[in-house]
Amino acid sequence: MNRPLLGNPMLLLFSLAFYSLILSGCGGSDSPAQANNSTHSQANAGIFSCSSGQEDIMQYFAMDKQSRETQFMNGQPNAIYTEVFPDQDFATSGYWLWIKSASAHGFDVKSFDKNYVYMRSTELNWTDNTTFKRFVHDLPIAARCVDLNQPGPELQEPDTNFQYFSSCQPYKSSHLGTAVNDLDAPVLMDTGGNAGEVTTRVFHYHYNCDSNFQNCVNEEQFFLGKGIGEWQWKHYQNGALVKSELANSIATGAPTGKLPCTQSYQ
Repeated sequence: MNRPLLGNPMLLLFSLAFYSLILSGCGGSDSPAQANNSTHSQANAGIFSCSSGQEDIMQYFAMDKQSRETQFMNGQPNAIYTEVFPDQDFATSGYWLWIKSASAHGFDVKSFDKNYVYMRSTELNWTDNTTFKRFVHDLPIAARCVDLNQPGPELQEPDTNFQYFSSCQPYKSSHLGTAVNDLDAPVLMDTGGNAGEVTTRVFHYHYNCDSNFQNCVNEEQFFLGKGIGEWQWKHYQNGALVKSELANSIATGAPTGKLPCTQSYQ
């Protein structure tokens, strides 16, 4: 009678060792759920958080991820679509776009890191989004972390040098005097649209100020709703209102156009 295969001692030892190796290899690999959790942890590794008693101002400047994927702020004379890079709430550093039309004509680009929120660029000719103005150095406009229910610190900025671009290339330089930036404490405001009442901080951007950061010719006010971003904007010149925008209705949609010049946003 032939002996069964595993009756051979050498074959038995070899089989046990091979089986043990397989188990060891299986035990060293993540299950699909573990792999997903690992990937999720790595993806969230760069998410920023403020110290206890403070809040991340990005919650006011940019519409939250869940909403901005399919919604935008509609109004007059333009809409505001929000795109954030990296696309999470919110990384340690990155930038975001306020796109002012579905075709991406009209835009503001701002950036952020662990210390500040900055202005980067804005449109020049609305009918040609290869034209824009960009600061030579991103202009700090607000501290990234601000005490809960308190105003942000005032920022005085002497360097407002910027360049004009056409066909994605710079062609001349200018500046905006000195700038003074401050952020109000949060207040519950009625937007007047379907956004309803929203906790809002107003950001005040003063520019064309003198060398002592006084006598500012221009002030722009950005009404920043927590979770929805900018819903109103006003521009004052020598104390008189010269232009305003109201985007207080949450609508469904996404921009179809893209910014053609990487220099305008990266």
